[in-house]
Amino acid sequence: MNAALRGSSSSIRSRSRGSVIINTAIALSLIIITLIGTEIGFMYFMKREFQKAADLAALAGAQQIRAGCATATAAAQLNANGASGGVAGNMPTGLTLLPGEIQCGYWDKDTSFQSPAVTGTANAVRVAFQKASPTLLSFFSGNRLISVSAVAALSAPLAEFSVGSKLVVVSGDSTLGRLLKGIGLDLSGTSLVAYDGLAQAKITPGGLLAALGIPVAADIGVGELNTLLAGRQVALGDLLNAIVTLAGQNSLLASNIALLQAIQTKLGISNLMVQLGSLANGPSGLFAQIISPGGSGSSALNIGVSALDLIYTSIGIATSQHAVDASVPNLNVLGLIEVTAKVAVVEPPSIAIGGIGAKAYNAQVRSYITVASGSLLKTLINIDLRIVVDAVTGIGTLIDMCTPALQDPVSGKDRAKISVTSRIANVCVGKIAPADIFSKSDVCQTGLSSMDLVNVLGLLKINNQVQLPILEGPPSTLTLAEGETQTTPVNNLQLGTLVSNLVSELTRVLLGGTQTPSSGAPTAEQLANLTNQLWDNTASICSQDTSSCRGQRYASVVNTIRQNAAYSGLLTGVLNGVGDLLTGVLNPCTGLLGIGGNEAGCKSMIKDSLSTSSNGASGTISNALSVLTGLLQPVLNAIGASVLTPLLQNVLGINLGQIDVNLRSLDCKGLPMLVY
Repeated sequence: MNAALRGSSSSIRSRSRGSVIINTAIALSLIIITLIGTEIGFMYFMKREFQKAADLAALAGAQQIRAGCATATAAAQLNANGASGGVAGNMPTGLTLLPGEIQCGYWDKDTSFQSPAVTGTANAVRVAFQKASPTLLSFFSGNRLISVSAVAALSAPLAEFSVGSKLVVVSGDSTLGRLLKGIGLDLSGTSLVAYDGLAQAKITPGGLLAALGIPVAADIGVGELNTLLAGRQVALGDLLNAIVTLAGQNSLLASNIALLQAIQTKLGISNLMVQLGSLANGPSGLFAQIISPGGSGSSALNIGVSALDLIYTSIGIATSQHAVDASVPNLNVLGLIEVTAKVAVVEPPSIAIGGIGAKAYNAQVRSYITVASGSLLKTLINIDLRIVVDAVTGIGTLIDMCTPALQDPVSGKDRAKISVTSRIANVCVGKIAPADIFSKSDVCQTGLSSMDLVNVLGLLKINNQVQLPILEGPPSTLTLAEGETQTTPVNNLQLGTLVSNLVSELTRVLLGGTQTPSSGAPTAEQLANLTNQLWDNTASICSQDTSSCRGQRYASVVNTIRQNAAYSGLLTGVLNGVGDLLTGVLNPCTGLLGIGGNEAGCKSMIKDSLSTSSNGASGTISNALSVLTGLLQPVLNAIGASVLTPLLQNVLGINLGQIDVNLRSLDCKGLPMLVY
């Protein structure tokens, strides 16, 4: 029995010893697992610290990237390593961020990170390094290298600017009224002064789209934004109301109704629509194609835009290619010339938003002028001149911005540099298809053909066309701070020269062109018509049926014949048969010594003079033909003086060759953001 008990006790002790070993093994395993987990957790913690140090260093470097890569690198190192004065950095103790672990380059969402920058100016910093993690438990060995990388980029600097033709400032005119006059909309009698308060009001494109009920994603790309805007049209009335409401000018809602009615009445149409955006090589919209380095459209949606610019540009877009009658004075040359003139915008204005490469367009206004013979003159001279005048085109391109070199040396303000090209006018005379007159911007180059410009008694027919080359203004580069306006220099070719060139070219084609006028004699009926016209035009001298009065009128007709013949350039010698009336000599006009003679006798003498031929450069030329041809020169001069000059200066209010450039907004700060 004792032996049995002893065996049982020994067995229990053996099992107890086995249980302790197992428990000890389990405990040791748990300790090891805990230690390994702690070490792994510490390594994850260190990786997070490494990544945080890389992120903060990249952000610090990107914030200084515009000052150059050396400055950005120094800022990144200072953030990571701390300063020598004891300011701690973000790198773990004992570790240092080296210059070779920092790269400067260019980033956008399409090309990712480039180093060195190729696509654009350096705007990003990448911090990438691989370092061994400190150990928490030194007895763990193995690979402890941790690799981290971070890329921070500055949000793109953005500008908003506009270009416009230099306007004549008329005392009492509203700002909007002068702007609209520049695109052919003279809304005299419409109260526009109230809109002047919008000049200083700014609204954002994002706010405008929201007010119009157009949703835009917060992370929209610039390409998507351009496509969205270019594909949307809104009614002009809705757009005007949204602008004034966002600008806090609800009182203008009633004025918008009057303004819209005045525009529709002027054009004779309703349902005016405005395209919001533009694409490359596509129709122009309210906003030119947005250029945003980095490919983000969100920044462009938040930039401030002048409410008055939006009003004016919206109207320019809506009325594009819709012609209005121009208020030109009646042309009166012997009371026999009929003139009509219409004006339309063929290339509408736009507002530029974006970075380097953004462009703003000034409106190109086309005037279509027809000059034709009146019913009285048409039996003798048939004139049909169809004149196109394109003026004034201005294109501003943002070429540099926000660099230290551009800062104002006195105020330190950031500035932008804008290149401006302008075209004073393009002028042509000839046949243009009616559908093309206001439909495209290059009709003088592509849509012009010859036509019968003049027909004198069927003896002189001119079938030709006239084209003056594009008159480019001097290229200018303007440097502006936010809110500033500058004007390009005056073009040396002034309006008077332009009109003179046009008249000279018309005169050359009509009077001294390659075609040689016929020397055939006019018919008796044609001579009688011309005689009656010349005689009737002297009725203002005197009206008595006396020898003296008839003599004065005859002398005036002789003077007209000689002057017009000289204008024609066809005759080189003295006119034969056109003689002075000598007092005391018997003639059918004044009789003899003031006795006898009559009006019919005066006309007979005039007709005989016109029937006679004289020697010209090309042979024998009818006096009548020479007189009629010479009559064209004062007609052409009157076109320049009474139509072109008043139309361009007074009706449109344009100073040719000068362009105003206004930098409305400039955001150079650019916030650094982690992009990778």
